[in-house]
Amino acid sequence: MFSNNLTCTTFRLQKSISGMFLTFICTALLCVSCAYVFAQDAPYPMHLSAGSMHTVQLHPVGQPNAHPFVPLGGGRLTLSFDDFSPEYRTLEVRLKHCTFDWYDSPDMGSSDFLAGFPTIAFETIETSFNTKTPFTHYAVTFPNDMVQFTKSGNYIAEVYDTSNPDRALIQERFVVYESLLDIEMRVVPSSIIRTKRTHQEVDLAILHSSDRYPIYDAYDALQVVLMQNGRWETSIQGMEPQFVRGEEVTFNPTGSESFAGGNTWRFADLKSLQFASLGLQRVVDEGTHWHAYLDPDEPRTYAFLKAQQDLDGHFVVSNELQDDATGSDYVWTHFSLQAFEERLQEDIYIYGALSNWSYPESHRMIWNPETGHYEASLLLKQGYYNYEYRVRPALDRGKLDYASLQAQPSNIAAIEGSHALADTPYMCLVYYWDMNGFDRVIGFASVKPNN
Repeated sequence: MFSNNLTCTTFRLQKSISGMFLTFICTALLCVSCAYVFAQDAPYPMHLSAGSMHTVQLHPVGQPNAHPFVPLGGGRLTLSFDDFSPEYRTLEVRLKHCTFDWYDSPDMGSSDFLAGFPTIAFETIETSFNTKTPFTHYAVTFPNDMVQFTKSGNYIAEVYDTSNPDRALIQERFVVYESLLDIEMRVVPSSIIRTKRTHQEVDLAILHSSDRYPIYDAYDALQVVLMQNGRWETSIQGMEPQFVRGEEVTFNPTGSESFAGGNTWRFADLKSLQFASLGLQRVVDEGTHWHAYLDPDEPRTYAFLKAQQDLDGHFVVSNELQDDATGSDYVWTHFSLQAFEERLQEDIYIYGALSNWSYPESHRMIWNPETGHYEASLLLKQGYYNYEYRVRPALDRGKLDYASLQAQPSNIAAIEGSHALADTPYMCLVYYWDMNGFDRVIGFASVKPNN
């Protein structure tokens, strides 16, 4: 079987060009790409990091609480992380262009989408200062004087050790987009009666024009991805247009294409190790590490929505005394969640940017029958964190591949509750199959309810 991206690509070509020449092109594409198909049998993961890599962040410059979506002209990203490895390593970054469904773009080398060097050296390599946990901090901002993007699209930033270039230490997704059309988005409560108070829908319209970027094929060459708070595994893809009228393409995702609104994010303030801030019971110096004990959390399943500002699930590294990047120490942070009984068929996870928007074993909570709480301890760098509790079936434990996360992403309502009026952000990415042979991102928009 051919991988999804080639199947979709070929199908779009068949719809975009007619005649015998098309058949020849499609056949050649499949034959040339056979080696590629068997080399990559799954899309790139949403996040990947080796065990020694901690506090991996990829975000627009100066916006640590934003997802990595940047414009082709002028957009810049910062990639940073801490390496706990005691050995000095020469690390570099390489960039990979992908299809809309996160496979390598076929028949594209780095020179096809980059101007400059194909790899990026880190601008900042600094050791930690006056911390109990020693680490080396790496950071780089790109594009820069050494490399520039020449094409929009989905990208992977991959960190590797030059002594072992075939092994990826970090893989992070990001998107470079063009603004060649207008996207109108409006978040409203679900139109389905049974989910009207818990779910949200997004009214969506794409406005294009012949002088900017005409859309000739709105049914096959056009791909629209609608996502909640940057989450790829729950994104809606493959939507059929409701109407195509002149220079307007309208979508109306309802029912199964709605989203649980969620709740306001919980927070953990770890900026100070000198005193216990709001939400902390105590901070203890236990020799080799600091330990922070959070106030026990309560389920919010049936509680009213409490409006308060948050970071939409992100975190910001910070401390009150030293440089944030190299002077912020690592703290064993102890979480506890009150529960009436153990969930025998389900697992509870601490979720957010602090879990790389996934459900690793390290973030799974353990039932303590003596206290009547679910408990977990995470090693977090000093800063301010958003988090929430999500539930997955125990049978899906450890299944973190893209297909498994799509099939069973999580249940937020079980513990956090879900509200149609929650202040949850939504993003829309518009892809169009470019005749130069790649998925071009021709539009991006982001909106929150009541905006």
